[in-house]
Amino acid sequence: MAIQENGPNGLFKGKVGSIYGYELNGQNIIRGARNSNKKPPTEAMLMNQQKMKVANNFIGTIKALLQYGYRNLAPKGSRIGPFQLAQRHILKETMELDADCQYYVNVEKLFIFRGPLAPPVGCSVDKQGSTLHLKWGVMPHYADKIYKMNFAFFNMKDFIQLEIGPTEVSQGFCTIPLIGHFDVGIPIHVYFGIWDSYHDLLSDSVYCGIVE
Repeated sequence: MAIQENGPNGLFKGKVGSIYGYELNGQNIIRGARNSNKKPPTEAMLMNQQKMKVANNFIGTIKALLQYGYRNLAPKGSRIGPFQLAQRHILKETMELDADCQYYVNVEKLFIFRGPLAPPVGCSVDKQGSTLHLKWGVMPHYADKIYKMNFAFFNMKDFIQLEIGPTEVSQGFCTIPLIGHFDVGIPIHVYFGIWDSYHDLLSDSVYCGIVE
């Protein structure tokens, strides 16, 4: 049974015969029933399913970071949102096979932030206790105080942290305490980025390595 909303010309949700109606990212979607007479999946199909599963599990771990980092890339009114754009990037540009032919996300190729600004250079990080000491190169074209640093930290378990504009790019260094629970010994991945706080523009992120 489907439910008609807003009169005869409105959206319907549910099933009518072999037709399904639903809403996705503000768009009204109608599709036909899926074919239940499927052939056994091929090896290529199984590999693609594994790839999708690995990618989606990974995205779920750092979803909050990606929703921030990709928020300006989705065209207004499009069905494609930050999550879908991040998923596309991860599937096409970061997935690799290990020695056992199992897919994994190469975090060194991952962009947490995306945008048109030039990325930071000369990035380094050191951990002392639960505090990160972060350094980057000072660039003349980022001398204005509107240009801030962004940082993203996560491990592959249950820890993520986003720092938006804690200091100006012109500073060249800062210290940031790690907040919340994280298991010692599980590597934390560190990413740098630049934020134009006046125009709300980002740079692509730079992977700075891991701390433990």
